[in-house]
Amino acid sequence: MVLAEIGSGAYNVMLLIHIVAVVVGFAPAFFTPVLMRLSANGQTAAADALEKTLLRYALPGIGIAGFIGFGLAGMSDKVYSVSQTWLSIAAVLWIVALLDILFVARPALKKWIAGDTAARSQVMAGTGVLHLILVVTIILMIWKPGL
Repeated sequence: MVLAEIGSGAYNVMLLIHIVAVVVGFAPAFFTPVLMRLSANGQTAAADALEKTLLRYALPGIGIAGFIGFGLAGMSDKVYSVSQTWLSIAAVLWIVALLDILFVARPALKKWIAGDTAARSQVMAGTGVLHLILVVTIILMIWKPGL
């Protein structure tokens, strides 16, 4: 018995949650350069906001988006399966995004907040990776190569 199919109310609610989680998860990456500039000027509130947005929004948002995405794939198994190229690549990019936050961006932000100005390039690299992952994932979701 299928609980929901593409276009059903349950599927659309899951899709809405997935999209909102993506927005919430990736939004901090767009605020990072501004917050870094402010924190470099001695604004401690900006420095605190850097780490909080990463841990309270980016990590959970991207994590939830991926799990809901797998749920959507499961709910639409008559049309989509994780073995399709676009979903496989999206799954790998999701893991890379989580690893980027945990092992690149977060440690670099901690160094930056502690006063290590050399960590700025690491933070920006981690942020850039998230931007790239977002763009590539959106392209995958629109064109669905390998469908």
